[in-house]
Amino acid sequence: MLLAGFGQAAAEGPRALIATHPSLVNAELPPLIPAELFYTKHEESWDHRVSPDGTKLLWLAMKEGRTTIHFRSLDHAEEARTVTSHKPVGWAYWTNDNRHIMVWSDATGDENTQVYLADTENPDADLRSVTPYPGTKVRHQQKFPDHPNEYLLQLNRRDRSVFDLYRINALTGEERLVAQNPGDVFKYYTDQSGAVVAVKRRLPNRLWSLDVPDGTGGWRAIASGSTEDKLWIEGHPLAGAGWAWAISNLGRDRLAVVRLNLKTGEEEQLYEDPQADVQGLWVDEISYEPLIASSMPGYLKTKIFAPHIKAVFEQIGADGRFDFNFRSWNTDKSVFTVEITRDTQGTSNFLVDARTGKVMSLASPQIARYQDKLSTMKPVRFSARDGLELNGYLTLPTGIRGKRLPTILRVHGGPFARDYWGFQADDQFLANRGYAVLRVNYRGSTGFGRAFMKAARKQFARKMHDGLIGAGNWAVDQGIADPQNVAIYGHSYGGYATLVGLTFTPDIFAAGISVVGVADLVSAFESFPSYWKNGLARWHAYVGHPENPDDRSDMAARSPINYVDRITKPMLVVHGANDVRVSRDHSDRIVAAVTKNGRDAQYIVFDDEGHVIRKPRNKMAFARALERFLAEHLGGRAELSPPSP
Repeated sequence: MLLAGFGQAAAEGPRALIATHPSLVNAELPPLIPAELFYTKHEESWDHRVSPDGTKLLWLAMKEGRTTIHFRSLDHAEEARTVTSHKPVGWAYWTNDNRHIMVWSDATGDENTQVYLADTENPDADLRSVTPYPGTKVRHQQKFPDHPNEYLLQLNRRDRSVFDLYRINALTGEERLVAQNPGDVFKYYTDQSGAVVAVKRRLPNRLWSLDVPDGTGGWRAIASGSTEDKLWIEGHPLAGAGWAWAISNLGRDRLAVVRLNLKTGEEEQLYEDPQADVQGLWVDEISYEPLIASSMPGYLKTKIFAPHIKAVFEQIGADGRFDFNFRSWNTDKSVFTVEITRDTQGTSNFLVDARTGKVMSLASPQIARYQDKLSTMKPVRFSARDGLELNGYLTLPTGIRGKRLPTILRVHGGPFARDYWGFQADDQFLANRGYAVLRVNYRGSTGFGRAFMKAARKQFARKMHDGLIGAGNWAVDQGIADPQNVAIYGHSYGGYATLVGLTFTPDIFAAGISVVGVADLVSAFESFPSYWKNGLARWHAYVGHPENPDDRSDMAARSPINYVDRITKPMLVVHGANDVRVSRDHSDRIVAAVTKNGRDAQYIVFDDEGHVIRKPRNKMAFARALERFLAEHLGGRAELSPPSP
């Protein structure tokens, strides 16, 4: 694309490659917002956590291009200090001794997360490894208020395909095996003392059971189900109580909050949303009382059980157009931190003193400075070809008078996940460049009930893709999208959907962006991580089992790699070299085949990333490539690199 000049907004923002799409040429678009404000946090702090005794605060922030742990006293009696870490920091939290910090790190993107310990009284010392087991993946299970440095952790050290449960002292390194996995357990549930009160087991024929101790050293099932049946326990039940708060859809279409009898499996329903699945339940870690349940049919809906939580939301101004996450509490729940997210403001962090009702702002994102120039995200509904009602979200550029816009169909990953209302960096970045962005919760997405999920069985590249086409048609029919300038873009399953779009419906999309996308369903299933084995029942039910000849043939028929000769539209392909979920081989093969056919494919490989692009420099490299690619093929704006001095 030739540089045709600079838009008027360029004087107020970064130097811009001006838009060439007819709907944008005379549009009053806002100034171009620098890409780093969407994809890096160089001026921000986030993930604030209060210490168990309520006297200290820790948070993450960027320093010299790295995510760094910071901490200070809440009364500001001392300056904030940083923890020295040569390991990438994923997340961190206080130990219950109020002195040490547990640090979680995935150094290479291979998802073998390890745990380290930092000492705030000696923050310049090297982190000490709590789990010094190379090639092992660690999962958090529980920490204990009355045993400050002891943790329940899951490790696949003994057998890479399953996780055993250990009680580990982070200071001394002492460990005790709590439960050895017999090979079929994929979830442990523990009470407040750390005792295992239930396990979730994989059964043959795509079934599962929830088992409880039988009193004689064995186990007995109190509930069971198939692929679409869901039941899980929330929080850690009171020791010896014999019941737990749970989320379940047993005997109903949608997930609801229930009180589960751990002896009989009987359920007493507490709360159900009539439109959508309950997606989360927060409970008090000590009293085990329910605090708040949430669902999201379009915007967020909450059911608040605790009056003081309602009062907090009222003070923060969270009036329904928000999402939230509780990050931490002190032991007596008198002080806690909460994140509030809005579509045009990003995520802000607050400290709440429940004793006084005082709410203090801790940090706001850098993008919030541009909130009046960002675009609102609106829930929309439309029908797939077979009439199934689908939920989606639409983000339009500000300053647009005309219609028939260049449009991005943004497909979420999973596929057993969903899109949510809130701040989406991709959507805001693309809208600022002049694109309409449409997300769709296609069949098989979570959050909309059992029947909606079941409608996706064996529908990869079939009705699941039809729903995406239906979303695009809806946008065209509404006058929103220019039918000749719609691109499809997604990560993981969204990358697969992109490749399906370019091969199965090659005349629909003007371009495609596949990030860590699956090109070959058969090889994908044969290379999944070994510890996924107890969770593959749903995949086999919905996609197929490669060891079954009929399924294998059907999976091959729905694999884009076998239809590369149909690709005629430009594509941008991105992959992390260390991806263990979707190996780099998928992108290597699809790009090699497209190139062999004489077509161009722009290909970016990040050698230090896995399934998620995490590092700021790599996020920025991708953002630059994305906006230039779309500007060339759809006609939106792009940011030019700063001129040389």
